[in-house]
Amino acid sequence: FYMTFQYQGTESNGSPDGKQKTYAVDATHAGVLGPGDLVLITGNGSATGISEVDIGTASAANTGVISSVRPNIAGEALSQTYLSASTAGNVLVNVDDQALYEVPVTNGPMVVANVGLNCPAVVTAGTVTGSNFVSNMGANATGVATTSTLPLRIVALREDSAGVLGNVALVRVNETTSKLGATGIA
Repeated sequence: FYMTFQYQGTESNGSPDGKQKTYAVDATHAGVLGPGDLVLITGNGSATGISEVDIGTASAANTGVISSVRPNIAGEALSQTYLSASTAGNVLVNVDDQALYEVPVTNGPMVVANVGLNCPAVVTAGTVTGSNFVSNMGANATGVATTSTLPLRIVALREDSAGVLGNVALVRVNETTSKLGATGIA
């Protein structure tokens, strides 16, 4: 599978292992969810009392990034790394607000003056081809601003496979459901 929000480390102290939180996903979710997808807490709880998440939002606070999907052993292939649409399950979400992710940029490339600013996210449900899950999320170069409520902070720019700087960005989740966002640095 390909993970769009590829974890690159953290700017906080310690191991990221303690920053994983289990969330439930309700069977009513419409899109495929998997590793590398932004998710947002829904305010609902599951029948087992676990908070629920669903696909994230492009222009406001998100909760974190899915790091893995807990397999449902009953009738499920253990090789499935995603949660099918309309299927209840549990996901592990990295809630570290200092986690760094490498993401593709749409409507780009971004330019070096964008580093330090905030930007909207691209929040599109994942796709499955055969048994491979592909996350379709990333950063959106349209709307880059100092606005503190934008969900992503641009930390650095990277080259894509063709050598174009700015078609890939290193970002962190700026505005989260547990922390107010910081104003971008112009």
